[in-house]
Amino acid sequence: MTRIVSLGEVVADIYRQEATSPVELPFVARPGGAPANVAVAACRLGAEAAFVGSVGDDLFGSFILRALRAEGVDTSQVVLQRPPTRTSLAFVEISADGDREFTFYRSSPAADELLGERDVRPEALSGAAFANFGSIPLIREPVRSATLRFARLAREAGVPVAFDVNFREHLWESVEAAREVVAPLLGLAAVVKLSDDELRPLLGVEEPEEAARLLLGRGASLVFVSLGPRGAFYAGEGFSGRVPAFRVEAVDATGAGDAFLAAALVHLAGRGWGEGEVREAARRGAAAGALACTGYGAMSALPTREELERLVSASGAPG
Repeated sequence: MTRIVSLGEVVADIYRQEATSPVELPFVARPGGAPANVAVAACRLGAEAAFVGSVGDDLFGSFILRALRAEGVDTSQVVLQRPPTRTSLAFVEISADGDREFTFYRSSPAADELLGERDVRPEALSGAAFANFGSIPLIREPVRSATLRFARLAREAGVPVAFDVNFREHLWESVEAAREVVAPLLGLAAVVKLSDDELRPLLGVEEPEEAARLLLGRGASLVFVSLGPRGAFYAGEGFSGRVPAFRVEAVDATGAGDAFLAAALVHLAGRGWGEGEVREAARRGAAAGALACTGYGAMSALPTREELERLVSASGAPG
C-alpha cells in the first residue's frame, strides 16, 4: 500500500465561535499543521501515512495526537516535549470569501522547533512512497537540521522528496533569510508544490511557467502551483499545463493546499510521471483542495477517497 511520511509542525487551529454572553469569548480547537494535514489526507484517500514531529506534553499536544491516531496516522515517531515548552496555537480568522489569516501563539522555543537530528531515524522512511515537509521547520534549529537529515535520508533510500513550501512570511526574520534557507531544500526535492502568492517572494518570478523553469533547472522532477479559484499549474521535463478549479461552496480554505498535495502524491505513487499521470494528479489535487474548502478546520473537511471520486467523476471534467 502507498505510504507517505510527513515531517514538520503540528498546531491547534483555534476558531472563534459565536458568543452568547458579553463576558465570554468561546473558541473551538481543531488540529492542523501542513505536514500533519497531508498525512491525514493521505489516510482518508486510502493510503498509509506517518507523521514525524514534536509536540508539547500538554492539553493541545494530547488532543492532536489523539486526532492523528483516530485518522490512522502512525505517530510512533512523534516526540513529546516537557513544559514550559508548549504545542503551538494558531488563531484563525476567516474572511467572507473563505480565505484566512493566522495569528500564532508559540512558546520560545515551540515544541515543534525542538525536533532534533537524533529524532529522525532511517526506519521512519521504510516503505515510503514519498517524504514530505514544508518550510516552517526550516526557520530555526534544531528542527532545521532534522529536516535536512530527513530529506537526505529519503534521497539515500530512493524515496522521492515532496517539498510543499507553505511560506509564512511573518514567521521569518526576512524574505531574504527565507530564500537563503529554502533554496538548498528546493535542490533536494523531486516534487515541489507552491501557491501562486509564494512565487514572487521566494523565486522572484510572477508566472508559474517561470517558476517551473527555475525549479526543474535546479533538479526537481515535478512542479505544482496551486492557483486558488483559477485551478492549478503542473510541469515536468518537457511538458506543462493547467487544470481548472472545481466549483464548490467554499467556507474555509485552511488545509486546501495540503489536500491538493496529498491527492496528487497518492495518485502518483507507483505510477510513471508522464504528462498524462501528472495532469491527472493535478486534477485530483484540485478536486481534493476544493472539497477541503467546504468545511471549517484543516482536517475536518479533508475528503475521503469516495468523496474525491464522486467529485472527479461527476461530470467527467472539472467545471
